[in-house]
Amino acid sequence: MYALVDCNNFFVSCERTLDPSLEGKPVVVLSNNDGCVVSRSKEAKDLGIPMAAPAFKYKNLFREHDVKSFSAKFELYNYKSQRVIDISKSYVLEYEIYSIDELFLELSGFKYVDLREYCLKIKNEIQVLENIPVSIGIAPTKTLCKVANRIVKEFPDQFNGVYTLDTPEKIEKALKWLHIGDVWGIGRRLAAKMHDSGVYKAWDLLQKPEMWVRKIMGIHGVRMINELKGIRQLELDAPSPKKSIAVTRSFMEMLTKKEDVRERVETFGMYCSEKLRKQNTCCRMITVFVQTNRFRKDLPEYRNARTMILPNPTNSSILIGRVVNELFDAIYRDGFHYKKAGVIVNDFVPENERLISLFEEDTQNQHLPVMKAMDAMNKKFGKDKVRLGSMSGKNTFGRARLSPEYEAFLKNNTLPEANFRFH
Repeated sequence: MYALVDCNNFFVSCERTLDPSLEGKPVVVLSNNDGCVVSRSKEAKDLGIPMAAPAFKYKNLFREHDVKSFSAKFELYNYKSQRVIDISKSYVLEYEIYSIDELFLELSGFKYVDLREYCLKIKNEIQVLENIPVSIGIAPTKTLCKVANRIVKEFPDQFNGVYTLDTPEKIEKALKWLHIGDVWGIGRRLAAKMHDSGVYKAWDLLQKPEMWVRKIMGIHGVRMINELKGIRQLELDAPSPKKSIAVTRSFMEMLTKKEDVRERVETFGMYCSEKLRKQNTCCRMITVFVQTNRFRKDLPEYRNARTMILPNPTNSSILIGRVVNELFDAIYRDGFHYKKAGVIVNDFVPENERLISLFEEDTQNQHLPVMKAMDAMNKKFGKDKVRLGSMSGKNTFGRARLSPEYEAFLKNNTLPEANFRFH
């Protein structure tokens, strides 16, 4: 059996840990630069505020219903996510972190344990220690865990946050209730195809011949059918090494001065190098890009990018900063209003397996002690407390709606940088 631990309205729940008075009130969290809604409380959903809603279009509704809106605080969300993960994984031997607010737990070895009661302990401990509400779905496959979790969220009062799909009767009832578009792995376009063939519920898909499923969905569809029947097809995934690291941001305001854009790009390069050192790898390729606001048709449009292959792999902030500066100078053009920029590093090698060019000087080892000292001090005292002189220390997210409670929280906690996939 698997269990899926899923945090409810995670970003909003994190905001409520800072300010308990937000409980029961409509709350939304906005994306970078406070552009779109990326998380909503149940009360906000009931007002008809959709996900990805542009904040400026809903200003009047926010004002009319006293909807509290907050800038995204990814450092806080990552911190809370790590705490939820630490609590959950302490109950099992194997687990898979699926996203910032979800993880699967392996429960196959708990033959003589009441799984529902066991998961209730997990749920209650997370609630008590972190004040984050979670829903837990238990089932023989990961796909059915998703179904069980959806049932918990639809009927919270009935199941007290935990539901188990452990019998054929329960599975059949759940699949006859679940819309085909809500099955894990079926998107909007595929759901439309299903509707055209008379498949409206998940149970309807199980009635189709395997040849029809293969024709529409390929081998992925056959695996999905088996998962929905309770036959395990998807095992827990081990974290895969990253193939690239990108730090890109849209600016709150368009930038017209070269040095302002340069400082942002240099800062992005520093963050890339920190992430490389965190996973003990070096990069051989660096890309820098800049672009204007494509939605401003009244302004001239420009975008450009340039890549450099390094003779010696590195994760030194100093060396990466020099390359980023060189690439930036090559692509920057005066007379434009820049809205977005970024740095991407890829082609990784392990830090202890670097192959050095015979014709180029290698200064990586000279910088390594300084870089490690800087990383250690930032880990202890907070992000960017120690930084290169070219960095301003300003946050790279455009956030205007930071609450006083969050500022107080930052003073008392050292938060790790967000480093998760979002689904």
